[in-house]
Amino acid sequence: MKNISYCVYHNPMCSKSRQSLELLNKRTNNFYIIEYLKVKINDQAFKKSIQCLILPYYDIIRDQNIIFKNMNIDKITLTIDQITNLIIENPILLQRPLITKYKNKQAIKSIIGRPPEKINLLFDN
Repeated sequence: MKNISYCVYHNPMCSKSRQSLELLNKRTNNFYIIEYLKVKINDQAFKKSIQCLILPYYDIIRDQNIIFKNMNIDKITLTIDQITNLIIENPILLQRPLITKYKNKQAIKSIIGRPPEKINLLFDN
């Protein structure tokens, strides 16, 4: 039997994050929430989530945020390690919500819930 679970990097102040969480809750109750602006992000788990993204990993950065703009960095040139460190140091730069699907405790697929209906991609085989 498959052991499927989900992790949501959630910002309760974000409407897209709340909507995505609501849609996920309609599909499953086997998930946990990380309010990444309140608790420190675990770098290893977060890095695995980034590695499982079904889009370019640098899209996890909120590049329109003034903090990022002031850094004068081209996000496309960043490595996964650099992105992980950047977001751990500046969690507000995380494009949210980031939702990772786990099978037998191994990250297998991640999406950014924008639009919230992208949640459905996690339930495709």
